[in-house]
Amino acid sequence: MVSPELKTKIEEEQEWIRLLPNDPRRFLIESSESFTRYKTLVDLFEFPLNHPEVLIAHDAILQDKLVNNLLNQLSDWEKDIVTGHDKPEYLLNQLWLLLDWGIKPEDDQRMKSAIETILNHQDDETGQFLAYSITYNKETKEKYPMWTSALCDHNLIVSVLLLAGLKEDKRVKKGLMRLNELLTETTQGMGWKCVPWLYQKRRGPGRVNDVCPMIVVDALRGYYILPLKDRPKKLIDAGKTLLNCWINRTKEKPYMFGHGKHFRQPRAPFFWYNIGTVLDACRHYPELVRTQAFQELIAVSLLEFPSSDGFIPKTIYRYFNQYSFGQKKMPSPWLTLFLSRIYKDAVKVEHSIVNYVKNIDARQFKGSKGGEKHKK
Repeated sequence: MVSPELKTKIEEEQEWIRLLPNDPRRFLIESSESFTRYKTLVDLFEFPLNHPEVLIAHDAILQDKLVNNLLNQLSDWEKDIVTGHDKPEYLLNQLWLLLDWGIKPEDDQRMKSAIETILNHQDDETGQFLAYSITYNKETKEKYPMWTSALCDHNLIVSVLLLAGLKEDKRVKKGLMRLNELLTETTQGMGWKCVPWLYQKRRGPGRVNDVCPMIVVDALRGYYILPLKDRPKKLIDAGKTLLNCWINRTKEKPYMFGHGKHFRQPRAPFFWYNIGTVLDACRHYPELVRTQAFQELIAVSLLEFPSSDGFIPKTIYRYFNQYSFGQKKMPSPWLTLFLSRIYKDAVKVEHSIVNYVKNIDARQFKGSKGGEKHKK
């Protein structure tokens, strides 16, 4: 049931809704998904966290069967081997999703314990956080697990810890120093490269001097929590490098990070390089929202928005087949809210986005051409 206060909110004209074929707000607030309702109140309607309706909605999240299913399935950071940074079973992805739903470590002991375990594994010298991962000995051709990490582990860990409210923790501060010192010039501009894993010579398959777009995304996800004075001076430059991967896509692409069909179809939850991931990471930074690339990506994302109330997923993680964003038949409230939140925040920064985007024929944008081949 919609309260009189909510009814008034829904009837308020909002500039960002002009981007969409239909106003999704009633569809979202009437959703049976507890986390969608909660974040609609907080992120779309901007109700304060101590508002009675918000408190009731938050309590409903903690009682939600689907939320508790995910909390019960949290990976064991001490024992479960990391097999891929895009996997739903990857603990950092699970925690990021729970945090995005509005659940905090103090709300649930399972989440709090998982985060504390992550904090307990950090390289003393560099401050880089560690993950129990499969590594490879080229000489013996033996594969074995060990505590090491790629930079994409570390950056996502730091962002998750910031989102969890731990910016004052000395371990997180040390991790931030590591992240900041590795921000450097790449072939595409300021950003983070795929450097060798800690204690290893192993590194990712991309070109040595290319930017890794996903590492930039992971940093942007959490850094907005920090005051401006505590962010790297070149953070916005790194964000522009990320967006320029889209602008320059017909000339080159960082290895493995293209901009074709799979990039353009929003795939929730947004664990890996995808139009939704990039837009969500950049929406917190006005300098990035005002770029041509960001606004073109808004236009591309709207191509997938149907004429109905909500967004019907076209690509999914089967791991989440019990959730609205894990099926392809009906509109997903969470996916609709996720995209609506991006549009709302973007238009709040720059009202002219609406007219600019509505005048773009996003179907004209070509995919990635690809970059130079590795030299033998």
